[in-house]
Amino acid sequence: MSARVLPAPTGNDRLGRFGRRETTAVVALCTLLSGCFGTDGAQAYRNGNSLYLSTALALLVSWLLLEVSVRRMHRLGAGGLGELLHRLPRGIGGFAAVLWAAALLLCAMLPQVRFLRTMTDFIYLEASASDVALYVLPGLLILPWLGMETLARTGRILLPVTFFVTAVALVSDVPMYALYRLYPLFSGVKTWIGQGVVSLLRFVPVVLLLLSAMRGMQGERYALAAGRRGLLLGGGLTVLIELCLALSYRYNELRELSAPLYRLLVEIEANNAAVRLDRIVLFVWTMAGVFVSACYVYGAALLLMRAFGVGDVRPLGVLLGALSVSGTLLLYVSRSAGGLLPLLHRFGWVAAVLPLPAVRLAIGKRKELGR
Repeated sequence: MSARVLPAPTGNDRLGRFGRRETTAVVALCTLLSGCFGTDGAQAYRNGNSLYLSTALALLVSWLLLEVSVRRMHRLGAGGLGELLHRLPRGIGGFAAVLWAAALLLCAMLPQVRFLRTMTDFIYLEASASDVALYVLPGLLILPWLGMETLARTGRILLPVTFFVTAVALVSDVPMYALYRLYPLFSGVKTWIGQGVVSLLRFVPVVLLLLSAMRGMQGERYALAAGRRGLLLGGGLTVLIELCLALSYRYNELRELSAPLYRLLVEIEANNAAVRLDRIVLFVWTMAGVFVSACYVYGAALLLMRAFGVGDVRPLGVLLGALSVSGTLLLYVSRSAGGLLPLLHRFGWVAAVLPLPAVRLAIGKRKELGR
């Protein structure tokens, strides 16, 4: 596959140009934060401590989707997913764009719900979710306005810091790990595949984001290489974190814990040198979570802009950013009431996967997509 730069479409997309390292950082951070904070413990640990196995399966499927999609778009001469959808019949292209934008926005909201819950439960005990959100979530309005080049270069700075504090936190908790907590090791192929399908919501939107912003990545070859590395880095650390959690808590405990990673940090031994590391790590994770959510908001706005021929991505970014902030607070309240959030965790993957057959069928029927 040779790298090539296609003629840029009209419109203010705020995409810019960035290289493989920036793209790798964005994909790795999105994979890590969505993988670690986009799960529902009650559903993920129903049948044992084997979430890391289903996560590995979902990562493999997402990697295959990336390989197939980039090569297919190269043959069709499309510089981005939104441009490809714009060339399809309006009904199919619009249907796919709306569903994929919804999947991206859902992935922007889910980690923020977890962070809000952690802060209100463990840090700011007297504050409400809206008080905390006032300081945490405005990035979802500002960062998408600045564009993908700004986001990508910011991600290159955040990646080593996030990986470093995560590695230090995991190493500090080694005395808590015990192999017997892995029991039962495997609960059956059907359960494993079912959890893997649900886990697609955490990783397929990362591929959608990369495909949507591919024009700014200096060509398909560089986008594919950076996507592989990002999925490997972020996905590998996600699997490692889930394995460490499985070594630290029994699965029936993990079903009840709202913030197992943070609890793991605050429950280390008093004489451990990292005893006060918990709030520093939570701050870095929260900062990276806002960055990742902003990337998803921008990706959704860019996808809708290209698919529907809108002239400027910034109003869409502000609108979707405000929608994600409102949706985060709504899901936080729903979590307290035990309502909508578990359903989105369980069935949200449908929005990411359902458009694939329709788009594939439409492409097959149109010999010349440029017409």
